[in-house]
This record gives sequence, structure tokens and C-alpha cells, in this order.
Amino acid sequence: MLKQQYRLRKKYQFNYVYRVGKTCHGKNVLLVFSKSKNKNVKIGISVSKKIGNSVVRNRTRRVIREAVMPILGELKQNFNVIIVAKQAIVGKKVPEVAPEIYDTFVKAELIK
Repeated sequence: MLKQQYRLRKKYQFNYVYRVGKTCHGKNVLLVFSKSKNKNVKIGISVSKKIGNSVVRNRTRRVIREAVMPILGELKQNFNVIIVAKQAIVGKKVPEVAPEIYDTFVKAELIK
């Protein structure tokens, strides 16, 4: 579980990032990110109903969360990031997803 200080929770926060943010595509995920006034980086995870039923969506969220936790210390501060799952991530495990998410963060220039 991501600590409270690293989470985007409110709908207005998600809406702001979607409206103002830039995007970066990866194989399994899409990153939408924008500058913020927060001291820490804040991360939200979005999994559409197109991905599957609730069991599949929750599993996907857990996999993404576990893949992101080790790199939190390396991320640039003052950013809000939404990680949107793509259909290709279904059925994958953390060791398969983690390097690809890291590469997407590098591509978006969000790693220090």
C-alpha cells in the first residue's frame, strides 16, 4: 500500500492532472503527469472497466502499486502522476511490469 503522503485521492486532483498534464506512453501503462505545489510526488492509479471485472482490476492495481513502491525515492518531487493501466498489463506479474514502468518514468523524465 502506498503511504498516504504519496497518494492522489480526490476526484478534483485527478481531473486537474488529466486536464493540465502531459502524457507518456509505455507498453503496459500510460503516465499522465503535471507539476504541483506538493512537496512529495503524488501517484494515482486508474484502471478502466474495459480491463476486466473487479477482481482483475484490483489485481492490476496491486501489481502497479508494488511495481512503483521501490522507485518512489528516485522520482522528482512536486509532481502529480496518474498511472493508467492498458489492456496489455492483464495477467502480468510484478517482475514483468516493474522494469517497464521504470522505463516509462525515465522516458517521461520523472526520475532524478
